[in-house]
Amino acid sequence: MSASPVSSPFGIFPWLASVWQQTINGADSLHHGLLLTGIDGIGKREFAISLSRRLLCADPAVEGACGRCQNCFLFDAGTHPDLHILATEAETASERNSSLAVYSDRYQDITARQKRANPARVIPVDQVRLLIERFYQSAHISSHKVAIIVPADRMNANAANALLKLLEEPPENSHFILVSTYPGLLPATIRSRCIAIALTAPDLNQGAIWLQSRGVESPSQLMQEHPGEGPVDLFIRWRCGDLELQRDHLKQLVGLLAGKVDPVALAANLCKSDVTMVLVLLQRFCVSLAKWQGANVAPPWISLTGLVKQHISAPALQALYERTGQYRRMARDQLNAQLALEELLLGLVALATSGHRDPAPPRSAAGKPLSGSARGRIVRATR
Repeated sequence: MSASPVSSPFGIFPWLASVWQQTINGADSLHHGLLLTGIDGIGKREFAISLSRRLLCADPAVEGACGRCQNCFLFDAGTHPDLHILATEAETASERNSSLAVYSDRYQDITARQKRANPARVIPVDQVRLLIERFYQSAHISSHKVAIIVPADRMNANAANALLKLLEEPPENSHFILVSTYPGLLPATIRSRCIAIALTAPDLNQGAIWLQSRGVESPSQLMQEHPGEGPVDLFIRWRCGDLELQRDHLKQLVGLLAGKVDPVALAANLCKSDVTMVLVLLQRFCVSLAKWQGANVAPPWISLTGLVKQHISAPALQALYERTGQYRRMARDQLNAQLALEELLLGLVALATSGHRDPAPPRSAAGKPLSGSARGRIVRATR
C-alpha cells in the first residue's frame, strides 16, 4: 500500500484543536513521558508527529513548529538525528503515516522484514535497547531528543521492562511519546510513569465534514455504518479499498449465522486479512447483535445483509466478546490465527443454534475438541 498522508506537519485535526492548545500551553513544563490515548482513527499518530516536530523546533509557535529552522528542514526530510520512532513492522510497512515509516526504518531490519510473508506485529526488546543506547548520547542538533513508540501496547514484555528503566531515569531534555488505542494492555508501571493525554473523537458532523473535504461520498452514512471508528482510519481504508473487504467479511458472518457458510472455511479466508482487524470486526458484530436483541436497535450493516433477527442471549454474546478480546491481547505475540478464529466462529455458530449457550470450546479444523495442550498452541509467545 502506498503512503497515505492524512495531515501536514502543521495539521492538527479540528476535533483535536483544544487538546493541542492545552498541551502546548504547558510545553515549557511538559512531562518527559506522555501517553496519547483514544479510539482508532482520530489522529493520534499525526498528533504525536506534530508535537515531536514542535519540541525539536528552534523557534516554535503556538500553532506548531516554525517550518524555517534547520531542525524543521531535517525533520521534514526524514533525517533529523534527534527523532526516534519505534514501531511494529506491520505499522511501518503499512506506510499509514509517511514520517512514521521513514523514521521507524532506522530501528528495523528492512531486508528481513521484506522477506517475511507477514510483517511482525510486536515491538521487540532489541529496538528498545538500541533506543537506550542512542538516547544516552547527547542531542545532535536540537536541544531535545524525542522518541515516539507506536503502538506502545505492542511492546513485548522484555521491551516494556527495558523502556521502564529509561522512563525511570530519563536523560536530560528527553521526551517519550507513547501512542496506544488500548492503554490497558500496557504494564501499570509504564502507565504510572507517563502523563495520559486523552484525544477526543469527533462527533458525527465533524467527522463527516472532514471526510467530505477529502472527497469521500456520503460521509455521514459511512460513519454511521462504522461506529467506533475514527474518520482518519475510515478515509485511509476507503482510499485503499479495505472498506469493501470489511463489508464482504460482514456478509460472511451473517451467512455463518444463517447456516450458509462453513466456519472452518471462513476462518481460513479471514486469516488472509489483518487478524487484529478481523477480531475488532467480530467484537463489533457481537455488540451490534446485543443491541439488536436488548434495545431493538438494528445494526448499521443490516442494509447490506438483510439478516433476520437472531435470538441470542446477551450474556452469551458478552462471553464471546470477551473471548475475542483475549485473542486481541494475544495478537501482540504470534497468534495462531487459524485456530483462534475457528474457535470463535464455531462459538458463534453454537450461539445461533442454541440461542443461549456460551461459546463452544476450542476445536480443531476437523471439528474435534482441542486438548489443553493443543489449545496452548493457539498462541506462541515470542519474547
